[in-house]
Amino acid sequence: MARSCRRFQPSSLYFGGCPTQRRGGWVTGRDGKKMKFLATADRYFDRIIEFTGYITFGLLIFSWGSVCAEVVCRYFLKQPLIWVVEVTEYVMVHMTFVGSAWLLRREGHVAVDVVTSRLGSKTRTFLLIITSLIATCMFLILTWYAAIATWGAYRDHLVVPKQLSMPKFLVMLVIPFGCLMLAGQFMKRTRGALRSWRSLRGEAS
Repeated sequence: MARSCRRFQPSSLYFGGCPTQRRGGWVTGRDGKKMKFLATADRYFDRIIEFTGYITFGLLIFSWGSVCAEVVCRYFLKQPLIWVVEVTEYVMVHMTFVGSAWLLRREGHVAVDVVTSRLGSKTRTFLLIITSLIATCMFLILTWYAAIATWGAYRDHLVVPKQLSMPKFLVMLVIPFGCLMLAGQFMKRTRGALRSWRSLRGEAS
């Protein structure tokens, strides 16, 4: 008897053919090993994204606490903390690149929907696929060039010409990491939009 394909569920993976079915923790189907590997990679990627959210929150608390400590030490104890301003600058850079993919996963970035809100669901989904693909390619390119720049700063022993003389590669290291995470999240967004578009096409037919 031929196996029938049930309607796709958003929580399952789809890479062609029927949605993946799990039995006892193993993935069955034509491409079982490939599906299992992709599902495992997807799960670990999600864990990394969640972890970056906690890191961003911790950096925010640290930045807030250090600025408050600087105010107290400068105006009440007359002993300013000379490192606070510089470290806060570095923290802001790290928060931006570490937390962007986490925020994208929750669709929390600012979006202007003046035009797209007037379009149909199928057209909006198609545009989401296109923009997500463009963003994926863009952040992969940025990852490559940021990694090259970071390696150059490490190789040449560059430092930031400020009070702490921080090695420059330590400040830049978060940029290729953040761009890579964004590229991966946009790739997942593209995949989800493709699922929705297929579903809409099926309902229309």
